[in-house]
Amino acid sequence: MSVPFSEQYKGFAIGVQALRRAKEPHQPEDAPHHFDIVVTISRNASGERGKAELFGVPEHAPLEDQIEAHRIGVQYARDIIDGKVDGSSVTHL
Repeated sequence: MSVPFSEQYKGFAIGVQALRRAKEPHQPEDAPHHFDIVVTISRNASGERGKAELFGVPEHAPLEDQIEAHRIGVQYARDIIDGKVDGSSVTHL
């Protein structure tokens, strides 16, 4: 089964899901969107995925598109892997 927007980084597989929120009735159609972004990080083991951990990306400003949301998710996952996010770790994977 493939994971949407998956990437590799330092021996980990990163999956990103960016879910666009519904617009408020008063917002114009071309206004930036709010996204809920979730990243899944797992360690690759002999071509198979091992145990995975799910992390929610903190609230952020509205974005123009899903590709921008994906970039934010990938960077957040890399920051977790690099130990830059307090309270989040993948050392147990």
